[in-house]
Amino acid sequence: MMETADGVPVSSRVSTKIQQLLNTLKRPKRPPLSEFFTDDSEEIVEVPQADPNTPKPEGRQIIPVKGEPLGVVSNWPPALQAALARWGATQGKSPALTALDITGRPLYTLTYGKLWSRSVKLAYTLLNKLGTKNEQILKPGDRVALVYPNSDPGMFWVAFFGCLLAEVIPVPIEVPLSRKDAGISQMGFLLGSCGVGLALTSEICLKGLPKTPTGEIMQFKGWPRLKWVVTDSKYLTKPSKDWQPHIPYRQH
Repeated sequence: MMETADGVPVSSRVSTKIQQLLNTLKRPKRPPLSEFFTDDSEEIVEVPQADPNTPKPEGRQIIPVKGEPLGVVSNWPPALQAALARWGATQGKSPALTALDITGRPLYTLTYGKLWSRSVKLAYTLLNKLGTKNEQILKPGDRVALVYPNSDPGMFWVAFFGCLLAEVIPVPIEVPLSRKDAGISQMGFLLGSCGVGLALTSEICLKGLPKTPTGEIMQFKGWPRLKWVVTDSKYLTKPSKDWQPHIPYRQH
């Protein structure tokens, strides 16, 4: 029988457990670094030395020819609107974009002149024809959703430039095909945080959007209430003679 310092008898079994506990407490809580890391320098592959028998390049050394210096263009348009206005006036019949089908064949070509005129009509329509005479729905600085399929780039670019010419901020989003589309709520959060209350789309795209039994556009989860506006040419209004689109020019 063992005794403590005070003379209290302690069984050998208890003293053994106490000794084991003391030994455990003396051990380090974490293993030393040597147990974490191993020296693997022996496994490092040496860089191979160049073979002296390797064939060497022959012939003259090619030196690039210094060409004529590029001319400094000082009159580049300062903004996209100004660029479209210039090319629409000076290169009106030149193609601005060409849409292709799934086989790579051209579907249609939109010239700079057509892109300019349709964008101006859309800008005028957005600011003057969507509300009443005394109270319009849109004003410069508002944000508008652009909902166009990838297969119709022409309509998208008309809407994009139309927004810029109206000083309206375009917010492009994917076309919602169903209420279960992945990312529907994220797009709704984007529209809501941007304060979007109006969406531009094409007539064909509008017909393909999910509808309620009454024929109205379905309210998607997390989306704000939107007014849908079709931007096909037949729905646009020619601006009055005293109206001018917003075109930022360089200030001197």
